[in-house]
Amino acid sequence: MKKGYRTGILIIIFLILAIGAAYISSKYLFNNFKKKKFTVVVDNINDYGYSLDKRDTKLMKDKFNELKKILKTKDVDYQKYSELISELYVIDLYTIDNKVNKYDVPCLEYIYADQVEKFKSMIKMEFYSKIEDNSDKNRTQKLPVVSSVEVTNIEEGTYDINGESKNGYIVTLVWDYEEDLGYDKKAQITTVIDNNKVYVVKHSPIID
Repeated sequence: MKKGYRTGILIIIFLILAIGAAYISSKYLFNNFKKKKFTVVVDNINDYGYSLDKRDTKLMKDKFNELKKILKTKDVDYQKYSELISELYVIDLYTIDNKVNKYDVPCLEYIYADQVEKFKSMIKMEFYSKIEDNSDKNRTQKLPVVSSVEVTNIEEGTYDINGESKNGYIVTLVWDYEEDLGYDKKAQITTVIDNNKVYVVKHSPIID
């Protein structure tokens, strides 16, 4: 009788654990899987790893198309390339309204590989930490949308990566929003050129 009682208890405990595990899996793992599908790619520049998403703004699409034209030329203008990468970076980072939540980190395709984790952490903790989740598409929070961006200055520069000095550009930009919500409007973006590709390696907001 005691053996049967113990067996029944063990079965009940097993069932409780199984139900709990199934609940956790469905709530977290499945939701995380869904949340990874943030975007639908509508265009790309395969040789460079750049992509354009369906949700991107018209301004982003226009700059992306400019970049495509530059990269199709026989002799790429790396100054203009650096300007456009900096503009795309700013538009993607500061247009927050089309992001799902703080884990929906933009811009990473423009970042130098060694800097990706640093930028990802910076964006989640400093820029996107207060974004309300919009997985259900019911968010009412007001978030910025970049309406225009302009390069006001660009100069050649170098940046040290792992003890190696790489050439690039220091790009100063200003931008406006559809509605001013108090976000940054000016920054200096440092780029480097590595294997014929331009990368963002530093972002310094400018406070007037």
